[in-house]
Amino acid sequence: PIAPECIYGMDETGLQLGLGVSERVLGPKGRKVQYQQQSGDRENITVLVTICADGTSLAPAVIYKAEAYHSRWKQDNPLEASLGYSKKGYSNGEIGLEWIKHFDAQTKEKARGRRRLLLVDGHASHYTFALLDYARTHNIHILCYPSHSTHVFQGLDVVIFSPLKRQWTIARKEFESRGVKVNKTNFLKVYAQAHIKAVTPDNIRAAFRKTGVVPYDPTVIKQDFMAPSLESSSRGSLPL
Repeated sequence: PIAPECIYGMDETGLQLGLGVSERVLGPKGRKVQYQQQSGDRENITVLVTICADGTSLAPAVIYKAEAYHSRWKQDNPLEASLGYSKKGYSNGEIGLEWIKHFDAQTKEKARGRRRLLLVDGHASHYTFALLDYARTHNIHILCYPSHSTHVFQGLDVVIFSPLKRQWTIARKEFESRGVKVNKTNFLKVYAQAHIKAVTPDNIRAAFRKTGVVPYDPTVIKQDFMAPSLESSSRGSLPL
């Protein structure tokens, strides 16, 4: 059996940089329900969050959308987060390989030679040959959930990310109320406030418990949780 202090879950989420200050609504005449449009920087920053079944978490990894690293990104970093970049602002095979090396460095001392289990979703960057080969040679077992069931089994989706995004919105609004916009030169400092309030020991343990991982309980996942999504919209309209 793999001990709870050696069981980890990792997932990524996107956080929007900008905060809209003006709003416009465009839609067909006579419709009671319209769609909202908001100004602001729509660029997302990807954050990789890793939690452990014993209630602890690792330093997050942050991915900026950029063509190259910029020296002005050096900033206050309360969480000691790893910082990377990619053309699209998402994880990829190269980042995934570097991430698993950071994961190994942060967890091998606690593991003391024991096997570690890492739970991830089915994103292609999570099971490249290079990443899996590194994991195999360093006694890290990786379990990739199939893409259609990710949100059911992934505790970060089930418990953590909702309060994290809520706390991020609060922290961002509070920071920008001082007349300073959140951008890539101060993101790590502002994000840290949200991370500390959302990624708590209680929330982390609940994430593993509600997905039946620790304590192990397959009955937590009901059959209807795996049903395909129902169609909720059958008509759309686009203003000319």
